[in-house]
Amino acid sequence: MLRNWQSHSDYQQHLIQRLSAYDQKEKSRLLEFDKAISKLYLLNLDNLLPIIKPLYPDFGRPAKNQQGIIRSLTLMLDQQEYSITKWAKKVQHDSLLFDICGFDSDKAPGVGSYYDLLWRLWLASHKKLLKRIRNLRPFSPKPNKRFKPNQKLPNKHPGIVRKLVDRTIKCKLPDFRPEKILQQFLARCLVDTSAQMGLLGDTSKLSVAFDGSSYKSGASHYGVKVCDCRLKGIYNCTCPRRFSDPEATWGWDSYRNQWFYGSTLFTVTASDSPYDLPIYMRIVQANRHDSVTTIFALRDIHSIYHNLSFKHFIADGAMDNYPTYDLLKHYNMIPFIALDSRTKLKFDYPHPHILCFDDKGKPICPGGIPYQNWGYSKPKGIKYRCWFACRGQKPPHDCLCSKSSYGKVVYIKPDYDPRMFPPVPRHTKAFKDKFKTRTSVERTNKRLFIDYNIERARSRSNMMRFAMATFAAVNIHLDAWVKHTNFSFVDTFIKAA
Repeated sequence: MLRNWQSHSDYQQHLIQRLSAYDQKEKSRLLEFDKAISKLYLLNLDNLLPIIKPLYPDFGRPAKNQQGIIRSLTLMLDQQEYSITKWAKKVQHDSLLFDICGFDSDKAPGVGSYYDLLWRLWLASHKKLLKRIRNLRPFSPKPNKRFKPNQKLPNKHPGIVRKLVDRTIKCKLPDFRPEKILQQFLARCLVDTSAQMGLLGDTSKLSVAFDGSSYKSGASHYGVKVCDCRLKGIYNCTCPRRFSDPEATWGWDSYRNQWFYGSTLFTVTASDSPYDLPIYMRIVQANRHDSVTTIFALRDIHSIYHNLSFKHFIADGAMDNYPTYDLLKHYNMIPFIALDSRTKLKFDYPHPHILCFDDKGKPICPGGIPYQNWGYSKPKGIKYRCWFACRGQKPPHDCLCSKSSYGKVVYIKPDYDPRMFPPVPRHTKAFKDKFKTRTSVERTNKRLFIDYNIERARSRSNMMRFAMATFAAVNIHLDAWVKHTNFSFVDTFIKAA
């Protein structure tokens, strides 16, 4: 069962009282931890109680220090420590760290309590994972095939995106996510507060950027041999072996142009946020195509965030396929997707006043002059006007196709070909400016993998990899809160006293 849940206001009062005693004897350390203390002082875990309570039965020995462990894991990544075992021992022997975490007991919890909480937050069976570790599996060597620079690993199941989109529209898409509790923790305790503080942008028409990033495993892909081939002089055998990370697979990193062994961390960020804040993450197999994960991610963010309205979808060419456009229309979202580099431009539209299209997708009038884009008019479609009329000029006599001073107007309906004719054409400044904000998800990945260096934990399970990514994302939000409010715990409570 779950012990009495300490409210956030009680933790704040307790923190002020406990840390005031360090003003004289350990003032230098207090100043050193000022930003970390400020982040935990602002971290409100009250909304986590209804999420975590169903994970514990109503009988048995009470579980304690759950809030303190969550704060401790957040502080661990802030202090660039990646071993839970080392960190738990460090907190046990450091009274300042103990008080910052706000444990509701006389002794800090042991390392087993940390892992027990993490496995409760992970909705997959730990026993099944241990069984998979003990069982023998075929050896999968590093693939030899090379791809072109920036080329994605092809989808191993052609047509699967269309099937998943059809199921999503019919509300029949499976919804099993081992990371569901950690996703709700990030949403209810961090993202909702960031939205209230105005750090995500306009929540009535939110722009979101999607991207996947390679996440290397800390285990070796060679595994442990249990055969006697070496005694027979056979050193390159492919006999079944034991693997310490049976969830890791081979994937292609198109950014570094190399194969990696591990998983893919899929991230969604609020692209208009000045702090590049992540709002959703999911961990999948390394060889899964991003277009498949996108379908689940779109469904999940709409089910998790009922208080947000998503308007713009921004992604690279990996999501450039017709089923994704159909799903975006279902969710009433405007796509900003780069054309797949392997796709040949084939503009074709039946309109009596459109002669053809140029290489940028602009329609050409019968006189050979490109029409001028004039925005999007729903439900008519993409609006184009006469090039001369837009500039207040009179067209040549042989190019005059309308007697109106407003000029000839044509509409292109995106439904005819949503990839070639998106609501905001790719050649326009509006598209280019919005698509530039996709770099927000790349900056978020940079913070996760470089600033917080989550791969240094050398995690050997999806649970540990995603947990490290989640607490790094928590730190990213808290960093934004401290910077936005210019809050300092020492200046507010210690020096003022």
